[in-house]
Amino acid sequence: MTAHAHAPAGEAFADASIPLTLRWQATWEGQEADYSAFANVYPGAVGRIFRYEAGTSQGQWFWSMTADGYDISRNFGDSSGYEPSARRAAKCVEDAWRAAIKGSSLDRAEQRNAYAMAKAGE
Repeated sequence: MTAHAHAPAGEAFADASIPLTLRWQATWEGQEADYSAFANVYPGAVGRIFRYEAGTSQGQWFWSMTADGYDISRNFGDSSGYEPSARRAAKCVEDAWRAAIKGSSLDRAEQRNAYAMAKAGE
């Protein structure tokens, strides 16, 4: 098995070249390597990422698109997997979320606040 590159917990989302649009926050207070994603159009978390700390997947970031409901398809491809960085894993969650809601009543543009737009350079 090859070694996998990963960002230290404090640098989880450091690679700004991968754009993210959902709202990400720590899943558990005090846990730096575990995050959940939220969308304005869904009442709970739409996905989660966390870094494995031991075993054969140590250092890898596991991602999962966890939302379910009438308007959320499961016929879109992968809904979970592993990535070498938190930002790549988060992007997989966001891509899976968008694929799952495509064409449904939840398929609306995320409304971003002024801070998020300024941070993204918009």
